[in-house]
Amino acid sequence: MSGHRNFARVAWVDAAKGMSILLVVMHHAVMFLQTSGMAPPAVVAANTALASMRMPLFFLASGMFVAGPLAAPWRTLLHKRVAFFLYLFAVWTLIRFAFFHIPAVAAVDPYVDDTDPMALALAPLIPGSGVWFLYALALYAVLGKLSRGVPPWLQLGVAGVLSALVAAETVQLGNEMWDRMARYLVFFLLGWHARHVIERLAAATSALRVVAAAVACVAGAAVAIALGARWLPGVALALNLLALVFGVLFAAWICRYRVGRPLVALGARTLPVYLIHVFWIALLVVGLRLVPVPPAAGYALPVLMALACTALSLLTHRALVAVGARWLFALPARLAHSEPAPVTR
Repeated sequence: MSGHRNFARVAWVDAAKGMSILLVVMHHAVMFLQTSGMAPPAVVAANTALASMRMPLFFLASGMFVAGPLAAPWRTLLHKRVAFFLYLFAVWTLIRFAFFHIPAVAAVDPYVDDTDPMALALAPLIPGSGVWFLYALALYAVLGKLSRGVPPWLQLGVAGVLSALVAAETVQLGNEMWDRMARYLVFFLLGWHARHVIERLAAATSALRVVAAAVACVAGAAVAIALGARWLPGVALALNLLALVFGVLFAAWICRYRVGRPLVALGARTLPVYLIHVFWIALLVVGLRLVPVPPAAGYALPVLMALACTALSLLTHRALVAVGARWLFALPARLAHSEPAPVTR
């Protein structure tokens, strides 16, 4: 029975990660389509609303299994998490910079820092908009290790206040990516310190509770918009927490059924999708600009592109690994941490 509980736990967390990556790919599809005038205003508005769950869910899931790594010695943590994420950040920042210098691709890119030499030079201090989450994961690992002796309630309290103030733009750190990292730290810490609470929430899921959570999310957002309260400190954080409740309940519910299996499988393979999908989105949008696209197609394109680019990213990853380019997705052996060999007598 304990093995079954462990599988269920992993399954729903993977489903949550799968949901998060699909939302991220769809978000970038909307951004690229909007740059080319192919995203209807309603789609752009829906994409903005989904920000309440997109990255908070990702960082919540990332924090749920960080207790072990944070308990390891500094050397192990620095190699397995910090060096790993920063290495990928450096490699894929350079790849993006080269790719988006292709003129046809640059014309559809909504992110100006992809082709800015100054932004590239400052990337170690100011991460770019493309792979900033890798930088964030490395930073969160260091902060988590340093704060292990601090009471969890204090960590969550400070991070929660910071998130509320940054989301309301009462506090700004001078750079959008640093603002994001300050805002989302609380969800990483929540996954770490409230893991058992989150697991109990997942275990209590049902179709009725999923629907109730969805209604609460929509109602909360509608009230915030109607009252003009979105920019009051704490309102965005409350909407994020409502969205996370829905995300956890939905992931735990959908993974019980066959229809949720692809989401669970995707959740175990999110890294290559995060790294590769934007290139396929850019290429598809370049192609779409060459053909007449009916305005009504803009409502379906983000979903279709998200599914297609996710599949293409997984296939690209498999092909790159097959030709010996595993170094694009893993720390080279000479830099990776290896456990000392056991002493034999």
